Amino acid sequence: MKNFWCFTLFIVVTAGTLSVKGQPTSSLTGKVLTADEQPIVNAHITIDNNHYHTVSDTQGMFDFSSMPAGTHKIVISHVGYKPLHKTIELDNQPEVLTFHLKSKRYQSSAVVVTATRTPRDIEEVPEPVTVISDKQIEALGNNRLSTVLAEQTGLSLTSNHGTGLQVQGFTSEYTKIMINGQPLIGRTAGTFNLDRITVGNIKQIEIIKGPSSALWGSDALAGVVNIITQEGTRPFELGVDARYGTNQTMDLGLDLSARRKGWKNDVYFNRNSSQGYSLSPNALSQTVPEYANYTGSYHTEVTVSDRIDTEFQGRYYRETQNSIDYLGSRDNPTMLDGEALQEDYSLSPTLHFNLASKTRAELSHYFSRYRTDTQLHYQQGDSLYNRSKFDQYFNKTELQLNQNWNAIHATTAGAGYKHEQLKAKRYAGSPIFNSYFGFIQHEWMPNDRLDIIGGLRYDAHSEYSSQLSPKLSARYELFTWLDLRASAGSGFKAPDFRQLFLNFTNPTVGYSVFGSSNLKEKIRSLQADGKIKQILQPLDQLKEIKAEHSWAYNVGLNLQPKEQLSLRINLFRNNVNNLIESAPIAHKTNGQSVFSYFNLEEVYTQGIEAQLRWNPVRQLKITAGYQLLDARRKIEETKTVQDDNGEIVEKNAVSYEPMFNRSKHTANLKVFYNWQALDIDANIRGKWHGKYGRMDTNGNNFVDSDEYQDGYMTWNTAIAKTIQNRYTLQLGVENLFDFTRPGDLSYLPGRKFYAKFSLQLY
Repeated sequence: MKNFWCFTLFIVVTAGTLSVKGQPTSSLTGKVLTADEQPIVNAHITIDNNHYHTVSDTQGMFDFSSMPAGTHKIVISHVGYKPLHKTIELDNQPEVLTFHLKSKRYQSSAVVVTATRTPRDIEEVPEPVTVISDKQIEALGNNRLSTVLAEQTGLSLTSNHGTGLQVQGFTSEYTKIMINGQPLIGRTAGTFNLDRITVGNIKQIEIIKGPSSALWGSDALAGVVNIITQEGTRPFELGVDARYGTNQTMDLGLDLSARRKGWKNDVYFNRNSSQGYSLSPNALSQTVPEYANYTGSYHTEVTVSDRIDTEFQGRYYRETQNSIDYLGSRDNPTMLDGEALQEDYSLSPTLHFNLASKTRAELSHYFSRYRTDTQLHYQQGDSLYNRSKFDQYFNKTELQLNQNWNAIHATTAGAGYKHEQLKAKRYAGSPIFNSYFGFIQHEWMPNDRLDIIGGLRYDAHSEYSSQLSPKLSARYELFTWLDLRASAGSGFKAPDFRQLFLNFTNPTVGYSVFGSSNLKEKIRSLQADGKIKQILQPLDQLKEIKAEHSWAYNVGLNLQPKEQLSLRINLFRNNVNNLIESAPIAHKTNGQSVFSYFNLEEVYTQGIEAQLRWNPVRQLKITAGYQLLDARRKIEETKTVQDDNGEIVEKNAVSYEPMFNRSKHTANLKVFYNWQALDIDANIRGKWHGKYGRMDTNGNNFVDSDEYQDGYMTWNTAIAKTIQNRYTLQLGVENLFDFTRPGDLSYLPGRKFYAKFSLQLY
């Protein structure tokens, strides 16, 4: 394998070197104007899929020097204007060109990369995409990723071993979380804890709903959340912010950027801490324990030549927690002190090659490690009661090629290798996953109105059968004020380490959870020790779990009858086979259960999302969102009934029943006001969740009419004053009306006040 990648690197470098040698060069000077000939400042000009990039000055002017002569694809974009795509021919003589941009319908971030793996304007992407810009994040006053995503249409938070994300009715484990296109690892019970991610250095968050397996592989069955970090555009930039709030929550951030000729550097540091909180005043332990965490990241990019760029990204995260737990009953407890450590770091070197005027290559490697160390000590005597370690390694090497054939056709293709390893006492041995993958995507744009994208990905895995994931999407501009979009695709999710190899018994409560591959062995061992009271499912009927598959369909429209009013609607349907869920397999003599994982035959989620934006006056912006969700699983039952002849017979009954922890109705409302004369911004935002199935009290695996929990609504508000475009003071209240639900919504700690100060220097 090592020789293969060395040979690949040699071929790419050689091709890049040969293409540069002897290549004639030219220069390009241009001006970006509005339709009425006014200059556009800070327009983004990219050439050949972002290999060359600059921004326009105060006169709308830009300049590229020492560009290779030949055919180039140029894209010019700016928030508030439709992107301009053009193919230009450069010869040995300097070129001076003028470009005009037309006003666009949606005031959104201009360029996204997650949907197609190449920079594209959000209006041109056929898939349902949501973009949250740095300006929106700043206005909300949030400091962690969980609180930002909680306010978006079609997204809901879940409480299960951390704060997770639910997308179109899928739980947290079905959404891939990435930073700059690289996956984040370290899930507990399938949940990636969104509170691990600070938002202080985020440029934008891109959310793709529906299966993205055709481009991003496993774990993207429900969608992808890609966090794009900030990169400075000036010779020097410094940002400092500090936030203090309820529960002694402190958040400090420092963002530093420097550029010198062909060398870019971006450094970020964040510290976040809290004394924790308890939703039950008389509880012996806290709902969220005291913690302190640190995040550091570094990004650098060096231009080696006109054809070759090198890039490196590194990230480090560390958190410590102090908690209290107990053994026995609440009336006569044996108290325990807990200490927990989380550590997460990643390294990613990348080489960018411009092999020819229309061909771009990217060779990258990504390494990530996530580990935890949790200890429980008796308060009396301080002796060790239990210690648990978890250590996960992830390596991915990938080669991606982008070919712009002309203004009508473009192809993206890639291949790679992944190696994952786990070391933990709760897993048998040291499980290892190895997989190979390849993908290809082609885009056809016959005219400015129609855009069709087709893609296919193949994954070969060491622990389950190979997977093929196709995808097709299209966008059609029916009128200047109406776009139609549709997409269909297949997604998959591979069984993870936990579902295959877990060997865990809770040290304080006493229940056990085993992976499907070692379940029979562990059950028989417990039987031999006399610890099993009852077997709920015959062991000879238990099978190893398979990969989950889905087919998803999205159809939507973007409508703008007036400049100040826009509406986006998306209808979705997801059909899932072999959905993996956990259930009790046996009862133990201590009164607890043994759980394992199995495949459900059929599950579907379907619904509609709508997003309304209205600017009645320039200073006022109102957005409203709504999602209708119907999430059901197939239930097969054998019932004893009386037939037409009066005889008692058994009959199989099939029905589709509601699933737990999914609100059928959710909605949000956001009102933003800008007082320009005083440079004051204020907002109020509300999120409503309809009733949902809380807990399976009778063990039938679906929601009965008496198992629903009432809906709820939360409100947040903030006001900010900016001075000289450098200093900002913000005051805010989260959960304005102090709504809590102990034992259920642990991510809602009650009313929280905060103050935040920001400073920008450049």
